Amino acid sequence: MAHLDKMGPADAAVAAAIHTGPFDVALRTAIAARGLSLERLRNRLADHGLNVGVTTLSYWQRGVRRPERPESLRVVAALEGILGLPPHSLTVLLGPPKPRGFALRTGQWPNPFADIVRVPGDLGRQLADLDSPAAGKLDIVAEYNTVTVGARRELVEVEVIWVLRAHYDGVDRALMIYSGDPGTDADAIEIVVGDGCRIGRVRRHAQTRSVISELLFDRSLRAGETQVLTYAIRPHADIECCQHFNGYRFAGGMFVLYVRFHPDALPVRCQRFTARHTQGPTDESAELTVDSHRAIHMVVPDIRPGIIGARWEWI
Repeated sequence: MAHLDKMGPADAAVAAAIHTGPFDVALRTAIAARGLSLERLRNRLADHGLNVGVTTLSYWQRGVRRPERPESLRVVAALEGILGLPPHSLTVLLGPPKPRGFALRTGQWPNPFADIVRVPGDLGRQLADLDSPAAGKLDIVAEYNTVTVGARRELVEVEVIWVLRAHYDGVDRALMIYSGDPGTDADAIEIVVGDGCRIGRVRRHAQTRSVISELLFDRSLRAGETQVLTYAIRPHADIECCQHFNGYRFAGGMFVLYVRFHPDALPVRCQRFTARHTQGPTDESAELTVDSHRAIHMVVPDIRPGIIGARWEWI
């Protein structure tokens, strides 16, 4: 920053903004004073090894979202240098994180999703690039997964029904995250939307075998309103599938898992399991029986943060 007695109008405006805040006004004023587009700012951050989307930067400077996660705070620190601001001048305006969603109701902060579903590669960076404005603002009232296993023991399809509830006004999207089994080609994974949503931005990452997609609602929800949406995932991978699980950051409502097997690929043993994360020890709490329809199912009436799923074995 220029010395006070040598400041032009733009520098004076920046000095006033970082002195009084709030964060979004200070950031927006500093970006305008430096004459940087958000795309150029994103490229400058990439030069520092920080991957953040233009949309996320736009949300921050408009006050739609605020950076709170550790990786986001590293971006803010880098922005201070790129924009020629004193160290910590933007960071101090953030203050303590604002409770929201699960944290507001329980007083606990959820683990990052990448700490729950641990896969090779930087899943956290992929998630940062699609920093959803709905994060922490939606509850799962119920989730239904129907898994189809084919004749070659491969995963054919996962059909999903979500019943979601907004805790704040203005929620207009959810974030879908799918990571395939080892050997899955992320580019081959197909997302087919059904009722209640359409596909927004999509990111694919080969190393994590992951697809991350925005599911956009037809309207913005008000606090307390619900949204029902359906979609399907087809990995198109001829790989033996021996389990299906979901990872949850937040507590929620009901989870129902229904797995149907091809008559030529019936398992000999099925178990329900939970875990704190995908690389941790599992609690194999119950045996699941294949019924006359060649299917197993499990019902979890109250979702808890961590991993919930079923696994099966063949001879």
